[in-house]
Amino acid sequence: MKFLPAPVFALVISILLGAVLGIRREMDASKSYSKKAFMGVRTTILLAVLGTISTYFPTMPYLPAVFFAGIFLIVALGYAHGAFSLHKIGMTSEFAGLTTFWIGVLAGTGNFTIAILLTIFLAMLKEFREDLHKFAHTLTTKENRGMIQLLALSGAVLPFLPHEPIDPWGVFVPFNIWLLVILISGLEFVGYFFTKYFGSKGGLPVTAFLGSIVSSTAVTIAFAEKSKKLKKTGLLAVGIIMATGVMQFRVLLEIVLAGDGKFRGIFLCIPIIMSITSLILAYLAFRHFSKDEKSSADSKHELQVSSPFEIGPALKFGIVFVIILFAITLGKKYFGNMGVYGTSFLSGLTDVDALVLSSVEAAKQGELSVRVAETAIFIGLLMNSIVKIAYVAALGSKDLTKKITVGILIPSLVGLVAFFLV
Repeated sequence: MKFLPAPVFALVISILLGAVLGIRREMDASKSYSKKAFMGVRTTILLAVLGTISTYFPTMPYLPAVFFAGIFLIVALGYAHGAFSLHKIGMTSEFAGLTTFWIGVLAGTGNFTIAILLTIFLAMLKEFREDLHKFAHTLTTKENRGMIQLLALSGAVLPFLPHEPIDPWGVFVPFNIWLLVILISGLEFVGYFFTKYFGSKGGLPVTAFLGSIVSSTAVTIAFAEKSKKLKKTGLLAVGIIMATGVMQFRVLLEIVLAGDGKFRGIFLCIPIIMSITSLILAYLAFRHFSKDEKSSADSKHELQVSSPFEIGPALKFGIVFVIILFAITLGKKYFGNMGVYGTSFLSGLTDVDALVLSSVEAAKQGELSVRVAETAIFIGLLMNSIVKIAYVAALGSKDLTKKITVGILIPSLVGLVAFFLV
């Protein structure tokens, strides 16, 4: 903001960030401890402002540390008062207060992005504290053990993996491959969390939407098997069409996160168009079928998905990823582009994530041109969408197969037309 001097602008930012952190605490304090709470809106604003002011004296570079020592002493006294007088044992507020001071320091030194991100993080910890406690209480020992294993193998092993190819063809870069495995595990973690803790509370479309973040194929197979026991399959069809749309958007997200900007923006429009078309068709189908099936017992369904915390699925994905990457490289070497496209066709029938990331990695290493990689990704995306009709036909009822066919073929045709246009 050019119309404000830099020190004044930093002070304004710190005041706003301090207010954001204090308002919710003030609201909770008025309900629980009246005026006996440790931190309210005025306190958080003052802490942030003190942090900013401590950076205004360039001749005293250690002044923020001196201020922090004094604030630490005050916070320690406040905690002692809360523990003995109010019987409050938790230290979240105290640590939040100390962090608020450093947010002010960051604002004063011009690190506004980090200051804002820290503010958002602290605000979310406060806002969703009950959900975090419930999440911790409902974790199983197996999930917690697997999460620790995965974190250990990512955080402890990843930095030491080679950054250079270790195979004769120059495609197997351990660091890049394991980094992509961690990316997929992170995406699946989000889907698993929402499916496990919120999916069973919603209807079939909600379950399908959340479950497809983990695996749209798992949603399709589960709903197909369920259709044999139900007379009305409309909402099952809605769920499968919606899951296909989420899968198409997930492909876009993987390309953006792993592609290093190599892929054309106009190509990225294809999965967006396919996803939007699928979700619109799912909405229209929901409007059509929900009136008859809204009150039926089959509108609820708890989807069982495997935990991404376990190291087994992560290693399995890594192996599949490497196999497809080698198949693409060798197919290109011995059969040209047709070998790549054949690999994409077969891979898309089972695992689109591994195919997308393998194609992206091959393009980044120069094994494939961007255009060939885009074509391979599109073939896999198209096949992974259409194959869901075959899954339902083989495992589900004829009625469900009829209802999903149009909902899957239309987005596929739209994507096909868009691909040839770009």
